[in-house]
Amino acid sequence: MSPRTVLPLPATSFHILLALMDGPAHGYGIKHVVEERTEGRIRLAAGTLYEAMQRLARQGMVEDAPAPDDFDGSGRVRFYSITELGATELRTELARLEQDVAFARARIPAER
Repeated sequence: MSPRTVLPLPATSFHILLALMDGPAHGYGIKHVVEERTEGRIRLAAGTLYEAMQRLARQGMVEDAPAPDDFDGSGRVRFYSITELGATELRTELARLEQDVAFARARIPAER
């Protein structure tokens, strides 16, 4: 898939990709980062998170990653990382959002 083929990104996908820019993470870690960064405005239920992760994987924007060396968890924990395509899509979406915000700011008068 090439850049600009999946834009605009759904908010969930945008925030998942943004969370993965910090490095590989498992589902619960992604959920926690997204909820913290959005101050709870975006809450990812398990089904929503893993459906989005599967979609992002099919689109080539995330991939499985090995657990970090310092990970001391046990059980079946799956780690994910953002791909080069995912990072490109995220940057492209960020530029699109910045243009939308600039357009809106130019048309909405500031509060007095």
